[in-house]
Amino acid sequence: LRLYPPVPFDMKQCFVADVLPDGTNVPVGAKLLFLPYAMGRDPERYPDPEVVRPERWIPWKDKAPSHHEFPVFQAGPRLCLGIDMAVFEAKIAATVLLRDWTFELAPGEAEKIHYGPKLTMSVCNSKEQDSEHLWLVPTRRRRATASSGRFAASAD
Repeated sequence: LRLYPPVPFDMKQCFVADVLPDGTNVPVGAKLLFLPYAMGRDPERYPDPEVVRPERWIPWKDKAPSHHEFPVFQAGPRLCLGIDMAVFEAKIAATVLLRDWTFELAPGEAEKIHYGPKLTMSVCNSKEQDSEHLWLVPTRRRRATASSGRFAASAD
């Protein structure tokens, strides 16, 4: 979500005069544009920003960035009501899938990946923006069985 936020840019309009955290005055009627896509790639905020390092935030409860620095789910009084459910669902889905499977892009797919120019960022595998499919090849993981200690493909 940091590198590929579902909403890569967002705009807000000020209805009451306000002051930004850095002291900038924001007059009534001002429109502010912010770019979560660029924020997630800022090397001052995230050293080696293009590298995916889950340990930056694990454990989440201790290392999670503030909503203002990681605005994927908005921040302040307009914080997404579904943030806790979305994060919980992502953890469950990742745990269930990655426990038994590994995934690789199908041959030739990596070169075709583009991001669609919509309000919410979507993956497409065509420069013509006519496909939103991303083809993956799943492979079942080998796990040790409890009785033998040997590795075997799980049959569950």
